Amino acid sequence: MIDGSSGLQGIQKGMTQMRQQAHTVATENAGSRQSNTAMVEMSASQRHVEANVKTLQAEDRMIGSLLDVRA
Repeated sequence: MIDGSSGLQGIQKGMTQMRQQAHTVATENAGSRQSNTAMVEMSASQRHVEANVKTLQAEDRMIGSLLDVRA
């Protein structure tokens, strides 16, 4: 079934992780190990969100194609 819930959950998870990492960057000393690790993880979270957006876009195209076939 195409409902987009997995893509939305993935986006929510990625955004939650990004917020947590941004907090770490904001509260740790610049250049510290924790701050540097958090910045790298923020980049990974961004890619996670982007991948889930692409999933939703693919689902949207599939639904559009199905509707075109049925029309």
